[in-house]
Amino acid sequence: METIQAEPGPFKPTWDSLQTHAAVPEWMRDAKFGIYCHWGIYSVPAYNNEHYCKHMHDDSGHSKLGTFERQIGIYGPLEKFDYHDFIPMFKGEQFDADQWADLFQKAGARFAGPVAEHEDGFAMWDSTATPFNAKAMGPHRDIVGELEKAIRSRGMKFFVSLHNGIHNTNVKLKPGWAGSDPKYAKLYGSTMPHDEWLAMWEAKCNEVVDQYHPDIFYNDVGLDQIPDANKQRFIAHYFNDAASQGREVIVTYKHDDLPAGVGMLDHESAHPTKIIAEPWLCDYPIGTGMFTSWGYTEGMELRSARDIVEKLIEIVANNGQMLLNLSPKADGTIPDDQRQIALKVGQWLWSFGEAIYGTRPLKVAGETLAGDQRVFYTRKGKYLYAIFLTWPGAGKTLTLRELAPGRIGGSIASAQLIGMRKLEPCAFTANDHGLELTLPKATQMPSDLASVVRLEVQ
Repeated sequence: METIQAEPGPFKPTWDSLQTHAAVPEWMRDAKFGIYCHWGIYSVPAYNNEHYCKHMHDDSGHSKLGTFERQIGIYGPLEKFDYHDFIPMFKGEQFDADQWADLFQKAGARFAGPVAEHEDGFAMWDSTATPFNAKAMGPHRDIVGELEKAIRSRGMKFFVSLHNGIHNTNVKLKPGWAGSDPKYAKLYGSTMPHDEWLAMWEAKCNEVVDQYHPDIFYNDVGLDQIPDANKQRFIAHYFNDAASQGREVIVTYKHDDLPAGVGMLDHESAHPTKIIAEPWLCDYPIGTGMFTSWGYTEGMELRSARDIVEKLIEIVANNGQMLLNLSPKADGTIPDDQRQIALKVGQWLWSFGEAIYGTRPLKVAGETLAGDQRVFYTRKGKYLYAIFLTWPGAGKTLTLRELAPGRIGGSIASAQLIGMRKLEPCAFTANDHGLELTLPKATQMPSDLASVVRLEVQ
């Protein structure tokens, strides 16, 4: 039986010890909204999705979107040109960490950061655990390090994600393909002895912690394939590093990949439709449509700012936090259409964010009113917020059944429509059937995304 080695600090590499760590600190529950970016070698071919490395090696005749056939047709046989040959083309010549961080801040993010490594095995930081990293090749820059400084300098929490839990099973290389050369073993992962690969996995995780001290360490699927001992050592190291600096940090996981209470459960592109007691995270891509991709692809379809704001409102009302993904191009620029969407989300958040930031759920997330009018509820201190996904109309009277006095622990003292420049009083009456709220008659629609009424409870 393997002896578990403890390290200095309050947390030991056991689940019992790690479960004593606060899974979701209050700062995260206050932050609500963050942004990250899928940017890597896969941004060069810009086709299919960020799993390009996997699909370009699928010669079954049924590769997703014909990625194998397209790869051969454009770049030639895999014996001559393999995934690693995209690295010199991944220059990131226009990458500017300050420009990215400026956009994140203007979009209303309270935490932000990069995908530090996807399943393709290419590290986006200055690594000694693998030679296949962005400092040694490709952009020849420490992308994670530059973003860490730019993001923290703007008062946001720093986020990183690693998607390498299934790196060693991601690609099946055939003899003769260029990637099967042993010198590329640490990039593709699948040809490494498993114990050596596990050691590299743990070393990469520890490197990111030791060099960048992230506030959030996000894990994609695959942690269930990592032995408990490796996970426990890494998480203990992360928690102890944070404890030594007096910081509260978060490790995320999907499905049942970690025991409950160790970290924050993440739901990809989906979320609970009822209030869950334990706070959770939903990561949500700006890409959409039949060919949804988290990484940049040519011709990708995008969600609208309305889609994103509505999803954020639903998530927050159900006790969640939202992580929006953007998809930069290989040159390091975030396309203008994505920028404009993010900025419009930010306009709404900077105007109406008091109904989002720092809030907690009501007893019910929301309700559907007459005419299919959807409204969601949040609460902060003495204020309760009714957030309408569509504008009910000037002078419109609405019956909010879930806001009857007996259901909200008090009575409504005032009601105000949050406008772009001022608060406008709303008439209201309350009875056992709910709260009858009448919007001001002479008012313009405050926002084409969602409208907010602030209710003071006494």
